[in-house]
Amino acid sequence: MGIPQLLQNLEKIQKPKSKVYPKASNSGDASYRPAAVIDGSALAHHTFNRYVKSLSKEERITRVLGFDYTAYQRSVIRWLERLEVGFDITNIFIDGHLPSYKTTTRISRIQTTILSLSRLRTLSPSVIDLTKGNWNPSPPFIIAAFSAAVRGHERFGKVIRTVAGEADAFCAAASAIGGNTEEEAKDDGGEGITVVFTGDSDLVVYPHSQYSRVAILDDVHFEYTSDEGARVKVLLWSPWDIERKLGGGSGTIKEGGDQPGMMIMKFAWCLVIKDVFRVAKVVSSGKGGGLESVKVGAEFREQYLLPDVGGFGDEGLEGILDSRAAEVVYASPRYRGLCHPPVKKSGKDAEVYLPVMLEDVTKSSVWSIGREMRKLAYQILFGTNTVVVEVHRKGEAVNRSSLKLEQEDEGFILGGEFGEGLDGLVVGIILEIVRGYLEKNMEITNTDLIALLAAITKSPGHEESLPSVTAVHWTWPRAHLLSQMMAGVWSLYLLQTVTNLPNEGVEIPETIDRSIFEKLKGFQSLLDIIDVNRFMTIYAITHNRKGMSKSARKRARKKAGVWEGQDTSGLSTEGLQGLINRMFEKEVRGSVEGVLRIVEEMRRRGNGDEEEDEDGEGGESYMGMTVG
Repeated sequence: MGIPQLLQNLEKIQKPKSKVYPKASNSGDASYRPAAVIDGSALAHHTFNRYVKSLSKEERITRVLGFDYTAYQRSVIRWLERLEVGFDITNIFIDGHLPSYKTTTRISRIQTTILSLSRLRTLSPSVIDLTKGNWNPSPPFIIAAFSAAVRGHERFGKVIRTVAGEADAFCAAASAIGGNTEEEAKDDGGEGITVVFTGDSDLVVYPHSQYSRVAILDDVHFEYTSDEGARVKVLLWSPWDIERKLGGGSGTIKEGGDQPGMMIMKFAWCLVIKDVFRVAKVVSSGKGGGLESVKVGAEFREQYLLPDVGGFGDEGLEGILDSRAAEVVYASPRYRGLCHPPVKKSGKDAEVYLPVMLEDVTKSSVWSIGREMRKLAYQILFGTNTVVVEVHRKGEAVNRSSLKLEQEDEGFILGGEFGEGLDGLVVGIILEIVRGYLEKNMEITNTDLIALLAAITKSPGHEESLPSVTAVHWTWPRAHLLSQMMAGVWSLYLLQTVTNLPNEGVEIPETIDRSIFEKLKGFQSLLDIIDVNRFMTIYAITHNRKGMSKSARKRARKKAGVWEGQDTSGLSTEGLQGLINRMFEKEVRGSVEGVLRIVEEMRRRGNGDEEEDEDGEGGESYMGMTVG
């Protein structure tokens, strides 16, 4: 988030300076590297956007839809290591809470995403074609992937932190207090600066010190020469210099009254309220003479208050929270007091924002999956007899669903044994998806089930013999099914996060099955659960052979061993067994077959036991879900 045209106008008043680091210190015995404070949330998306730009239009279909989080994580670490050549990375902050004044912007962004998704659905009604529509969906777990990669690094893991507020505010605060004394600056080559790396232009609006600098991520370039080796070239903005040009304060952080940067803030406010005449006058004169009388809106000014970097948050939460889970936690009564800016009591129900994923806008939201698991997490955080509002897509609009956390709610039963190699918690999500399809009389084939099960199991070790996934395999029903699975997995992850919070003062409702705490301890990392490539490979194996020559069909039949006798349920018994043998380890095959038998029983009951339903008899329970 930023202020449109802010830097473009400020550049006419005070140009940023191009710098190259590392540079020799005055003493000549070492290289000088400025301190670096990084907006991790901005860097996460910056890294993804640069990756997308490097792809051809055709490559984007398979590379973006089948996003490789592991490769992405390597790119993140590589970027940080290259920056480290010229800068001493002291802090990496991740957004953990967005204040209420961001609500309008958030809703607007969700609506924009839905409209883009809808347009893509219209332009490519069957197979998803990212070459149309000029829009690329962001991977849903990108911040989680970024956080996991950085936390797992020996050096960078020591400086990353999910904060109880917006990352840019904490970056500004760390920069404001991180400047050196004049004596130290002289030893450091005359600079002694701290640089904030961000994607937000309004970082220059925050209070600052003489040694604060701001660098926009797009203006960072990595160079290498045979003479000087690796270097980092960057454009640095000096808010202190801009403030002086506008006739503002000395640049020292004050207690009370106008903070340094007030003239920049007033100028930014004029841009926000579209005071075109005053903006033009300031830019043309290069002075702030027309800004003294400007009264900045109270809410706007509040956005740029500096937090106490060490005083916000809870040390007991370090390493537990990623960005989206942190938002839920910091919205709860127990933790909202840690937030910056302070959360005001409004009497409104707490809101949880669920991301728009790659889902079919003609179908219901993928977030119908995992709702009971999320309700458990909400009960632990917010207590019973309260209401939590989930904000998500419904059709082509933004919808608010109120979830009342009743005292008498029955605890949702998690777990179940499905044999070796299958996590009962994740299989429960698959069965929940199946139940939803059956209740709506929608088809879910054995191929779909095998795809979901393949996504949550390890490879048998012969991936190279499997066919490649191509753009033609990415259809809307498959993408929607995969997103449903991801929504369920994230719901489990949220529940795991909540059960890992410090328990002091947390009242666990009696209706909640305490065994979930034990079951969730062994839950895998969020990013290790779903293998998108294995999911889609199933469809590559069983792809419709229309248009193939007789010899090609013969080779495909011999290679896949699954074509004989296909039926409307997806695959015949013979073909199904061939696919299972090909995709699963020997030890797991029996477990997979067991899940398929459960689903077949669910189908049979749904199709043939209407009379038992009317009598209220004959229901069976799998993973806490009554079937029939």
